[in-house]
Amino acid sequence: MRVLVACEESQRVCIEFRKLGHESYSCDIEPCSGGHEEWHIQADVLPLLNGNCSFLTVDGMEHRIDGKWDMIIAFPPCTYMTNAGAVRMRVKGEIVQERYQKAMEAKAFFMQIMNANCEKIAIENPTPMKLIELPPYTQSVQPYQFGHPYSKRTCLWLKGLPKLEPTEILEHHEPYVNGGCKDAHGNYRRFQGRKERDSKTRAKTFPGIAKAMAEQWGKVDEPTESQYQSVPRHSWQHYGISKERYRQLTEYIQSGRYASLASQAAHAANEMIAEYILLSVTQNKSYDALRMKWELKEMERIPYCRTDFYGIRRYAIHLFDLEMKKIGK
Repeated sequence: MRVLVACEESQRVCIEFRKLGHESYSCDIEPCSGGHEEWHIQADVLPLLNGNCSFLTVDGMEHRIDGKWDMIIAFPPCTYMTNAGAVRMRVKGEIVQERYQKAMEAKAFFMQIMNANCEKIAIENPTPMKLIELPPYTQSVQPYQFGHPYSKRTCLWLKGLPKLEPTEILEHHEPYVNGGCKDAHGNYRRFQGRKERDSKTRAKTFPGIAKAMAEQWGKVDEPTESQYQSVPRHSWQHYGISKERYRQLTEYIQSGRYASLASQAAHAANEMIAEYILLSVTQNKSYDALRMKWELKEMERIPYCRTDFYGIRRYAIHLFDLEMKKIGK
């Protein structure tokens, strides 16, 4: 599946979907901290929401999504909408207009994601203030339901997706952040759990929840274990191919002057789909464009998921690169 993980710099959800063979991308205006620049779009997510878009990942490679995304999972900013900030929304009983305006802007961003042209959407946010009037959330989840010894209630707004099922419920847990709330006797607690002051750290998705999202929502196109192990999935950086070199190699292939070397590389990469690899490069066809062809019965179905296809394609171009260097190109 083609999965857009919006407002995610940690890449925790993106990586879990990649592990299952999906073509997932994280998107955030911040640099990624997950270590996979080849899967991160550092840009405004709004132009990408409805699909039919081209974009660059941080490694400089261009990608194309034809049609709609198969799934969008989003973690939009919550600072001005969360119920935890309600105490700052009013001063002496009066709404702070500047803060309210920022909350309305955050709500508009939230609703643009909710109303995107996609069949499957999940949006995560803390419990919102009633004043903001967000749509009712579908469910709330806790880290301790997914193997983490902490409580940090968060809500999920789901469209076309089932509720997340707990994977490992822990009886003993403590608050993840110091919320400053009162105990059962009405006294303020001195300390609550971890003192996470960095908002970026607090906002990262717990690994157990990220894994549950991928495993429970991403079952389609999941490759078998043997397929996962046998298909090369290295990045362009691994092969030492820069953006400019990639363009040069594709021009060599598209020119037809090195058809024999290109065919040799494609067949060495994967005999089964060599012709599709060549078609993709010579005619600049994306996996989705090829998929439309097999849906129209114009060609046989490619027996690999999107992620595997592009992994084999990169490997074929790497082999072609090696041959071209031998002849001084």
